[in-house]
Amino acid sequence: MTNEETFNPEQSLALINSTINTAKNKLADDGFQIIFWGWLITICALTCYVSAQLNSQIGFMVWAILPPLGAIVSTLYGRKQAKKEKVKTYVDSYLGYVWVGFFIAMAITLLFGYAHGIKATYFFLMLLYGVATFITGGILNFKPLIIGSFFAFACAIVSVFLGEIDQFLCISASLIFSYIIPGHLLRAKYRSQNV
Repeated sequence: MTNEETFNPEQSLALINSTINTAKNKLADDGFQIIFWGWLITICALTCYVSAQLNSQIGFMVWAILPPLGAIVSTLYGRKQAKKEKVKTYVDSYLGYVWVGFFIAMAITLLFGYAHGIKATYFFLMLLYGVATFITGGILNFKPLIIGSFFAFACAIVSVFLGEIDQFLCISASLIFSYIIPGHLLRAKYRSQNV
């Protein structure tokens, strides 16, 4: 290898920073997924809360309708973004593993958590929200996601002391502070960098 083909330490750091910044910008653009799922599940949870207060079972039907439709929208959006993607970085791969792991753990929790009661299921879902956003915020060094994750953890703890219906409020709060607000901040940062 010649001297022209090797990187000096400054060039190596510049390349690493460029890779991380590219991933940050891309996730901010993909912040659509965080915002989308945050709003979708918050709407489902609040609809269930209001429906329960009105002694109606209709609100629980949103879980059978909105998340499957959301999965279709999310998949189509992800495919569209993947076609635009020119380079996949290590940071992209790490984030991909974090979120695939999150969705697998969430699916297992939803399928088998009821064996331990609905309160346990909601508790573990909020913990999963916190873990996924904490790791993502750490990888991207984006503090609003890290701070938001602690709200999700706190909501999980608070939910233990609440009734089943009031847990829908905890789920909503955990998503507002761990997904929706940080997601909008991430998107705003992306847009300001790409004006």
